Amino acid sequence: MRSYTAGNIKIQLFVAILVIFGQALGGCSMVSMPMGSNNIDSPTLLTGSIGSSSDVAYADINDDDRQIIAENLDAIGPELAAGNTAEDLTLPWLNAVSGNSGTLSKLETASLGDTGCLSFETTANTIAGIKLYSGTACRDVAQKFAVTTLSVSDA
Repeated sequence: MRSYTAGNIKIQLFVAILVIFGQALGGCSMVSMPMGSNNIDSPTLLTGSIGSSSDVAYADINDDDRQIIAENLDAIGPELAAGNTAEDLTLPWLNAVSGNSGTLSKLETASLGDTGCLSFETTANTIAGIKLYSGTACRDVAQKFAVTTLSVSDA
């Protein structure tokens, strides 16, 4: 194979050195673009769609607040299982860590026996203000309630 030269320097050697040097510089100057967010309290919407009422509810009432709501529902669980009416029942909740508070009301237990779920309304006094939310809580395998849906109500 014939080697081409430019003056006294071989071209293949010159090109190889340029390629290695370019790759070394390219690896040192990486450009990255964030694809998401680690912030669980207010997740990044990557679709660019119009925000829904459930997005607002997730930003206002975090997972700790939802767990406290579920624990309050667990506290009256035996009464609900006994078939006692809960529509007129109001149940306050407070998250001492976040400072959020509210009142559970309008517990609809008609489908509790069939599906293990109930619907409810709750007010929430958060840093964003006081809002009314409607939600659903369902029992898991351990028969504990977990808030499955929560969205801002049109009140």
